[in-house]
Amino acid sequence: MNKNLQFYAILFIMPFAAFLFMAQSGGAALNVTGSPLDIAAFGGGGPKDCTGCHSNTGNFSASLDITTDIAAGGYTLGQTYNITITQTSTGASKYGFEITAESTSSKVGVFASQNTSTQNPSSNTDFATHTTSGTNQQTWTVSWTAPSTDVGAITFYASSNAADGDGGVNGDQIVFSTEVIGSVLGINDARLLQFSMFPNPSDGQVTLQLPTGVNQAEVSVFDYLGKSLLQKNISVSNNTIDISSLRSGLYFVRIQTDSKVGTKKLIVR
Repeated sequence: MNKNLQFYAILFIMPFAAFLFMAQSGGAALNVTGSPLDIAAFGGGGPKDCTGCHSNTGNFSASLDITTDIAAGGYTLGQTYNITITQTSTGASKYGFEITAESTSSKVGVFASQNTSTQNPSSNTDFATHTTSGTNQQTWTVSWTAPSTDVGAITFYASSNAADGDGGVNGDQIVFSTEVIGSVLGINDARLLQFSMFPNPSDGQVTLQLPTGVNQAEVSVFDYLGKSLLQKNISVSNNTIDISSLRSGLYFVRIQTDSKVGTKKLIVR
């Protein structure tokens, strides 16, 4: 009877232990920043933040700060920025973080790791987190590409752990930080690129007509969350893009030159 109880106890513990091992060995799991959408993703249970793997019983006088190179007035549509997460603590020996960006109702923008100390957990670009090789540092910088449409103000949410390094879940401290970015920067007339796009709606190819005086430009197609799906350089003589691989729905086409940028909605049938 006791052997059976031990057997079932092991079966119960194994998935939880596996979760902790995977989360700690390869960076954080998904949805652990403590943001409103991360909390909602787990409902009444689940990690929600770093306390899923760390007990938050330690005291290393830890604090966390998020800094960006985004202008004070807001972000530029489709622009890529540097986001730096810095933890300050005393006495800890291992460190980790996870960061995400949200509007009022959705994850926004695209995170990309910049070096071997950061990664996208499960290749999900809604988040950036540390790697095992990066857990001996307290500062991480990642790239974040703003959405291609104005989603209003954006908040970055980050959580970080200061760990005692003993390999267990006890004795660590979890800290949080947020950074609010204003709505999209206005594009003045001098920087606004006017172009034509047809047919729209379309299910095959789209022709992009550049304005007079513009000979070439870079075209990007984004979904409604701001994720880049297609990218191509066009010119006056080579100005079509193939969208046959896209599913039916609403997309955004951005054309950018060295000095101007313009965006239009595209409907794919």
